[in-house]
Amino acid sequence: GGLQGAYRESIRAELDGREDLGALLIEPVCQGAGGMKFIDPLWQRELVRYCRRRGMPVIYDEIFVGLYRFGYESTKDLLRIDPDIACYGKLLTGGTVPLGVTLATEDIFESFLDDGKANALLHGHSYTAHPIGCAAAVFAFEKYDALLKDDEGRRAYWDQDLVRQTSRLEGVRSSIALGTVLAIELEGEEGYAATERTGALAKALGKEGVYCRPLGNVLYFMCSPFTEKKECDDLLGILLGSIGGPLR
Repeated sequence: GGLQGAYRESIRAELDGREDLGALLIEPVCQGAGGMKFIDPLWQRELVRYCRRRGMPVIYDEIFVGLYRFGYESTKDLLRIDPDIACYGKLLTGGTVPLGVTLATEDIFESFLDDGKANALLHGHSYTAHPIGCAAAVFAFEKYDALLKDDEGRRAYWDQDLVRQTSRLEGVRSSIALGTVLAIELEGEEGYAATERTGALAKALGKEGVYCRPLGNVLYFMCSPFTEKKECDDLLGILLGSIGGPLR
């Protein structure tokens, strides 16, 4: 019953009877390049459970969202359900050098384990297990462990009162902060083409030493897992002055 039941019924109504589905691939909690669109983990959990019941493998794209981006080592801790395959990058090396990792369950791995090429997963590239990338990843994880072991990674970066103030500014549709990410959606035209106002704001903020990327009508900001809360408070203060307009 309740919201969980409503999610379950809507998923069944949409997907029951579909025979063209082979796997579930999701970016948990937040669609990054899709416009910083946050998704209810409860809905995604029900979607994963539905696909599991139908025997589909579940893949988490955690290249952006994983490794303490949202305060947890993995977004599986927010969905409370493990994937069959997960992909990682970006914060894997602290953003210093390129490195990607794909993890899989033993069942998935063994399905490609064969002496013949016909059943093997023939994928590789020149930088596989590149020693510099691997060394950077080891160093990054040592730093993450030392920084986050006391509070299990759930650090507070963005002051919730200040975030609420930004959401009440005239011309702002919504503000949301989770982990290291702050996303501010402006009112007006949506989509990637709607960059006139966000682009101008990004340039103005750059002059204040604040760098952000506009995604259509959304401005987003990311600190690192090592950023101090005071730095985020200072940034929010600059935002409140730069976006301007009275509070609603």
